[in-house]
Amino acid sequence: MGVVTPLGHDPDVFYNNLLDGASGISEIETFDCAQFPTRIAGEIKSFSTDGWVAPKLSKRMDKFMLYMLTAGKKALADGGITEYVMKELDKTKCGVLIGSAMGGMKVFNDAIEALRISYKKMNPFCVPFATTNMGSAMLAMDLVSTSRPWDSVMPC
Repeated sequence: MGVVTPLGHDPDVFYNNLLDGASGISEIETFDCAQFPTRIAGEIKSFSTDGWVAPKLSKRMDKFMLYMLTAGKKALADGGITEYVMKELDKTKCGVLIGSAMGGMKVFNDAIEALRISYKKMNPFCVPFATTNMGSAMLAMDLVSTSRPWDSVMPC
């Protein structure tokens, strides 16, 4: 199992926090929310991609994709799927299935802000990195899966 949640990034920590009735909800810190009526959210804090996602990708991707890549790779590690095991697998029979409600909102928002200045300022990765299904696609590509990645997209 691989988890990246407001209650922890390790399955045992996450589960124990659930049992203890801990809340992952706190005041929003990632942006100024003074103009909004709600100022609390379940933000993921103390998150690091070190050892899970290549630094180049970490700089380019939206956080939702980094969460998916990290959780997916942690799940493989937890299941004993090492690099050696991956090499031996028939990747045409492997797949990636991830459920998500939204895509890369920060990448999308940054693109809108850049567009106000000039279309030349837009991130060329804006559209693919903002789509909801790109998280599972990136995990599949990173793992060299040759089968189709699947997404279960659920609205709020």
